[in-house]
Amino acid sequence: MNFFKKNKEKLITFIVCGTIFVAALSVVALLSGAIMRLFGFRYQSIGSIILFFVIATIVSYPINLIAGGLPKAFYKLERISKNNAIFLYLVLDTIATCIGLMIVDYSMSTISASDLSILVISFILALPGIEDLKKYKCIWRT
Repeated sequence: MNFFKKNKEKLITFIVCGTIFVAALSVVALLSGAIMRLFGFRYQSIGSIILFFVIATIVSYPINLIAGGLPKAFYKLERISKNNAIFLYLVLDTIATCIGLMIVDYSMSTISASDLSILVISFILALPGIEDLKKYKCIWRT
């Protein structure tokens, strides 16, 4: 009981932030589910779509960190050009998201996603990350 009194503000902040995160992810999940449905995505309920994307986000997060950092590192070390870094990011992030979605699709019986629907939505979800790479500057260049 004393723990809850001591950490009341932290717990409230955590719950509020978690709720906002899940709400935003739910909107993305519903929009993504609608796009994927065009390519053969099947589900039993709206809740399964949201659960599918929440779990897929958690599963693919570690791989997405590498996929996002590797192109930046190569560009910063002047191993590749900015355009190649953007292309590499798109490929790696799409593959990372595909892996996460395929793992969750395999594990959930209430969801059936075709490979094409997973590939299309993975590519679409990778596109916003390009803006981060476009703003990224190589500090060694003069």
